[in-house]
Amino acid sequence: MPRWIWLQLLEACNLRCKMCYEWGDNGAYKERGVLKQLDINVVKQIIEDCSPAKPYYDLFGGEPLMYPQIDEVLAALKYYGSEVAFPTNGTLLEKHAEMIVENEPHRVWISMDGPEEINDQQRGKGVFKRATRGIEKLHALREENGKQFPKIGTIFIITPLTYMHVEELFFRSIDITKLDHISLEFQSFITPEDHVNYRNILKTQFNVDTLAEGSRGFVRELSEFSEMDAKEITRQVRNIEQYCKEKGVFFNAYPSNMTEETVELYFSGNSDKLPHAKKRCEFPWLSTEINARGDVTSCHAFYDLSLGNVYEQRLLDIWNGPKYKEYRNYLKRNSFPICQACCLNFKTTSAK
Repeated sequence: MPRWIWLQLLEACNLRCKMCYEWGDNGAYKERGVLKQLDINVVKQIIEDCSPAKPYYDLFGGEPLMYPQIDEVLAALKYYGSEVAFPTNGTLLEKHAEMIVENEPHRVWISMDGPEEINDQQRGKGVFKRATRGIEKLHALREENGKQFPKIGTIFIITPLTYMHVEELFFRSIDITKLDHISLEFQSFITPEDHVNYRNILKTQFNVDTLAEGSRGFVRELSEFSEMDAKEITRQVRNIEQYCKEKGVFFNAYPSNMTEETVELYFSGNSDKLPHAKKRCEFPWLSTEINARGDVTSCHAFYDLSLGNVYEQRLLDIWNGPKYKEYRNYLKRNSFPICQACCLNFKTTSAK
């Protein structure tokens, strides 16, 4: 059974963050006429079928707190004893705080990308204040109820707009003492050439002739990142990491070891040369993802190659089926040109 399951509960989102591969400037979802969401009965069936392994779950979107039965999903995971985490843009956090504390997910990640002016320039007017109020309410309710969970954290996406404002967010704009974990993540992207090469591999190796719309939202020109100051990014990251070490805050970074060399290699499209980039991905043997249309894939956020659909087969039959075997056999020897934009490419199997 998979040990880690990602559920894209729905495609819809209430924001249009500029760098988002789904709904941002290059977003692949903006042209979809009908937005899908997973049927709650299918979600519950997946959770029940996989419950003997107690896999770790990540809920995803769109915005997962917009899913109409989000309370039922969290309650089911709690009942079967699985840990669960999810990211949120924070705008609905205040509304759902009581429900979240009641169901005790392991981690809640709130996306914040700088002080109010910068964050809202990237994510939308008023988002910073709504997210801040959500963090404060969630923290207060957790403490009032004497709960250990959820742990509360932020995800900061380092982009050409935000990279100068990492310290300003954490040390001057929010109450950092309310955070249990911090994640600093480089903007995910692939080059136009990567995307073309990926489409060719899908056609020649898997007989899938597609425009690969799911990954098109990641495509960026390298010139967009040319002015980013590697030395300044590294300095700020080190200060945040040092704070976390001193205060016992869980620190995460994608990619890890954000040195000047790391910054320069990553944003020049050479992340495959990073010493900690995966030469062989183990996640097809460990994790799986079900998108909002029911398609099953091993690669988080890359939905162009479906290995089955949970409306047609049970997840475990797909997981142990011939398409998954073919996929794993390919990845024993190869990686995809788009792998550099996958967060799992820089993640160990032990850290979640």
